[in-house]
Amino acid sequence: MLFHFSIKKFMFFNRKKKDDVSLSNAEILMLQEKSKNIQLHFAQTSKLSDENMAGDLQSRTHGTGIDFEENQPYFPGNDSRHINWRTYARTRQLYINIYNEDKRPSLYVVMDQRRDMYFSTRKQLKIKLALKLAFYNIFHAVYQQYTVSGMQIKTVPQWHTVYSGQSSVLSFIKELNRPKRNITAANTEPALNDILSRLQLKEGAELVIISDFHDMNDNTINLLYHFSMKNKISLIQVLDPIELALPTSGNFRITGDTDSEVLQLDCNNKRITERYNNISTETFSRYQSQCQNMGIKFTRYLTTDDIEYE
Repeated sequence: MLFHFSIKKFMFFNRKKKDDVSLSNAEILMLQEKSKNIQLHFAQTSKLSDENMAGDLQSRTHGTGIDFEENQPYFPGNDSRHINWRTYARTRQLYINIYNEDKRPSLYVVMDQRRDMYFSTRKQLKIKLALKLAFYNIFHAVYQQYTVSGMQIKTVPQWHTVYSGQSSVLSFIKELNRPKRNITAANTEPALNDILSRLQLKEGAELVIISDFHDMNDNTINLLYHFSMKNKISLIQVLDPIELALPTSGNFRITGDTDSEVLQLDCNNKRITERYNNISTETFSRYQSQCQNMGIKFTRYLTTDDIEYE
């Protein structure tokens, strides 16, 4: 088992302002500007507000009742406004109405906001880098006339409906950017595999998962393979450097998937540090190779990286 660092042990690294766990309006605008520089922007304004961002990019269809296509079973995350109540009254099963607009290309973002993402030893918290990557992907998608939806992995998972248009997408960004108030115990949070097993994607949707993937295992690969048959998938791993390579000296207390799994780690012992570092590298390389064989892009970023947006 790969152990990951206890957030409680390293809390002294994280004595930052509350705002440092989320992005400021200026930082979001900077991401928007980066998109603009490579012709992936979706707004021409200089301020981030509902008023000046709404309406710049229009949907290709108007309203929600135009060009009805079909009924499909309802799944968590679907827009409840499109539930066909007449069908429910007849069958006692929930279905949603599908319109032509729903056939547009779509991006689905899975954002890991569990407690391990609120960790850092230098530069920035993992969650802050994850938000930057998520928002850039959202800006990119909206510029390409995609609809956007997603979910947040946290103690109580939050599923979001489809957003299309700047004002709507902005509300999604604000929800993702909302600071986490309390750090809960790891054993009360859902596992990545539990989320993937509940996830319902329409065929052709692009799936982006942003996480540290600390609980990734062989079953995760099996679940991803199921999606890769009909969906384009990108995995974005966000790590602190200390999770990739242990310090060369010092004693540390680290924990496993539950707080009861505790290991006192002597980093002065070169054999231990080399073994841990080798396991970390080999595990990532194995999963990355398996993902590449399925056509899944698996990219790693460190909190100390200067991100090059493409």
